[in-house]
Amino acid sequence: MLRTLRQPRYAALGALMAIVALGCIAAGTWQVARFQQKVHENDALRANADRAPAAVGKVLPLVGTAPDPSDDAVEFRTVTATGRYDLAAQTLVRTRTVNDVTGFLVVTPLRTGAATLLVVRGFVPQPTSGGAPRPPVPPTGPATITARAHPPETRDDAAGQLTQHQVESINARQQAARLEVRVYDGYAELVAGQPGTGGLVAMPAPDLSNPAGGALEPQHFAYVIQWYLFAILALAAPFVMARAETRDRPTGEIDAEPVLKTAAAPSRTDLRAAKLAYRYGRTH
Repeated sequence: MLRTLRQPRYAALGALMAIVALGCIAAGTWQVARFQQKVHENDALRANADRAPAAVGKVLPLVGTAPDPSDDAVEFRTVTATGRYDLAAQTLVRTRTVNDVTGFLVVTPLRTGAATLLVVRGFVPQPTSGGAPRPPVPPTGPATITARAHPPETRDDAAGQLTQHQVESINARQQAARLEVRVYDGYAELVAGQPGTGGLVAMPAPDLSNPAGGALEPQHFAYVIQWYLFAILALAAPFVMARAETRDRPTGEIDAEPVLKTAAAPSRTDLRAAKLAYRYGRTH
């Protein structure tokens, strides 16, 4: 097998497989990082969901006073706030899905003493007529709410607002510019049963089995094993192929040529017999 591996074609194959193996190792190492990141994100979000309720001002900064808060610091935190709903500034976030039904999120600003909080009161399905829905109105008096915080959505709406008070994202910066007031940099979804949820589909609780979304943790771990296994197979390929070629070669093929040369060379006895036969023929 070693003689076979020294052939140029196997040297080229070995170089190619080494490059392939390096690529697989790089992909596997990246999946290790993704696995660790996913574990960290899921652990952080589960911890956020389990933390005790806090005043909204301790969780969400004001727009323009700090960078956008990270998911790990804000997502699923339970916050409390007291204020009045501003029905005139209410918007509908279109093309959202809850329980496999497409419709609108009802976002009603809650004006507190410190700033305005964008509150998702609930969900309304898309009317069969195709027009804009008319969600129930919120309480008119002071309301104290408990809600799940979320970082702001960063997608920009065309001109900041669409027709019929509809938007495509909960962009706190754009809402602050539209309302011309101080706005918390994020939004909050009301927990079921809170003031303002009446007549609306309640927002579902987060799925904490894989709160960060995307591939599950075991999937990332399986990808790690898969890529490293591919690297091992690539490095082993030249040896396996050379072994198979050596095993399938007919017995004695390598030594056939020396045997033919030995058989073709006349011995000394054969030469003497030939000379005697020649002489015998000449004298008789």
